[in-house]
Amino acid sequence: MKRFLQIAGGLAVSGLALWLTLRGKNLGAIWSAVQGANYLWLAPYVGILAVIHVTRTLRWGILLEPVARVPFSRLNAVSAVGFMALMILPFRIGEFARPYLIAERPKIRVSATLSSVVVERVADGLFTALLLVLTLLAVPEGTPGLHLLRMAGLVVFTVFGALLAFLVVAYRNRALAVRFTHRVLDPLSPRIAGRASAMMDAFIHGLRLVPSRSKVAAFFLLTAGYWCLNAWGMSILARAFDLRLSLVQAFTVLGVLVVGVMIPAGPGMVGTFQAATVLGVSLFVPKEVLDTRGTAYANVLWAVQLAFTTALGLFFLFSRHIRIAQIFSAPAEVEEGLEEEEKEYVAEGDGAPPAGGSSR
Repeated sequence: MKRFLQIAGGLAVSGLALWLTLRGKNLGAIWSAVQGANYLWLAPYVGILAVIHVTRTLRWGILLEPVARVPFSRLNAVSAVGFMALMILPFRIGEFARPYLIAERPKIRVSATLSSVVVERVADGLFTALLLVLTLLAVPEGTPGLHLLRMAGLVVFTVFGALLAFLVVAYRNRALAVRFTHRVLDPLSPRIAGRASAMMDAFIHGLRLVPSRSKVAAFFLLTAGYWCLNAWGMSILARAFDLRLSLVQAFTVLGVLVVGVMIPAGPGMVGTFQAATVLGVSLFVPKEVLDTRGTAYANVLWAVQLAFTTALGLFFLFSRHIRIAQIFSAPAEVEEGLEEEEKEYVAEGDGAPPAGGSSR
């Protein structure tokens, strides 16, 4: 029933987003724009997508190095399948696929792999939100939707900044973070508070494994390269529809897209992806272009990314590194793994008190 509600809710969000994107537009004109595009630009874009995949795989490996040196072949397979799961599963439940698939207890614990993905997501959120806020400064005042997007960028930056602050506090004072979690949830449900604080303790235990300074610098360089490649690729594919997006404008569209797909939606991020792309492009092209070539670009961009990510994931799905049957159960498996590891930490004398007690 829980899974059914997630899928139904995701489809509802996707349907609403698609309706808002296509309402009042000539679908025939959009299809003509799709057919009339110059798909010679597709080749360099697919090449850039391949480089993007390698970049984010190497970046994730840096975060996992303090835990264990994972062979690139395994890291690559799990990354491909994990991002496919993120792309095609509803309500972003595919986020749990990578942490679970790469875990190899007791050598690589679930808490460490989950922590690596959370750190990765916080860094991405801060980077793209900051880019969105800065690039929107170049958009002329009075542009429709500009104020709303600036507010959204600031909200996302604030949220991810708060998450970063919490991670820093948790890293420096594990017991304080666990107590805070327990006290926030205890008025709602003591049972949930106990479970959540125990899982938070296990999560922070994994967070305490930090790469060296040189590796941290490499991580941020790869992060910058990763998002620059994304923006460059989007500007290249836009040329297929005779849309001339500068790199700064492509970064703006990318920032709006990242904020848009944070909204949990149906499989393939359908609807939210197109709506966010169209909203971003609307800042730079007239309405008559947006309603045809701009909307066609948004749909082709979505289709190419979905096809590439799915094809890459399917290619590695049957490799020896992947446990296919457990991908859909990854969220529950991650939760169970955190609970088991917390018990292990307590048995080893390394667990933080869930409510009260002094900091170590």
